[in-house]
Amino acid sequence: MGLKSSLRLNLANDEAVTKPQLVTSYSKAGAVLFPDPDQSYALGSAVATLQFSADGENFVNSSTTLSNSTQGVFSIDVTGVHSLRFATTTGDGSADPSGRISVYLQ
Repeated sequence: MGLKSSLRLNLANDEAVTKPQLVTSYSKAGAVLFPDPDQSYALGSAVATLQFSADGENFVNSSTTLSNSTQGVFSIDVTGVHSLRFATTTGDGSADPSGRISVYLQ
C-alpha cells in the first residue's frame, strides 16, 4: 500500500524548500508538479530539484528535477533515504508562489 502526500513550493523564490517528507519505510517514490488549482498562476520556467537526506536535516541535491517540461518523475529509488524534499533551484518571478508537488511512496 502506498502513501500520497502534497507538498507546497514557492516557485517564484530561488531559495524556497518544501517541508521534508519522511520516506524511511518506503523503497520507491514518484512526484508530480502542478500549479495551485485555486490560483491563476502557471509553472513558468521554475525548476524544482529533488533533495535527499540521510538524517532528516542535511539535504543534498539529486539529479532529478521537476519543471514545466518535466512535470512528473516515477520509480525513484529511496532505499536508505531518511527524508526527501524539493527546492526551487531556478525561480521564476511570475510562477506560482504556492505550487504543489504530489509525492507518491511505495
